[in-house]
Amino acid sequence: MYRKGARVEREIKKLFEDNGFKVVRSAGSKGETDLYISNKVISLGIQVKARKTVGLYSLLGSADALVIKADRQEPLIVMPLKTFLEVVNGKCSSVRTF
Repeated sequence: MYRKGARVEREIKKLFEDNGFKVVRSAGSKGETDLYISNKVISLGIQVKARKTVGLYSLLGSADALVIKADRQEPLIVMPLKTFLEVVNGKCSSVRTF
């Protein structure tokens, strides 16, 4: 299981780097954050999880993003990484006009 997680972390790290982010991977730390990413716009700690199945995909459907909120918890936004990178880089092509 550890190898799968490390492999996915490296894949995600490369995606961020390919999109102009500086990325530090805190491998094997079992801490709060797996990746620290930054560019001219943002600086974030990213936790990466790799699972065989994740129910959020069906909830997202064909939407650009999903907001989820558990009782007494802060709302979270979930979106495809590609969409996030487009938004941050000002190249969001999935914006729709209504």
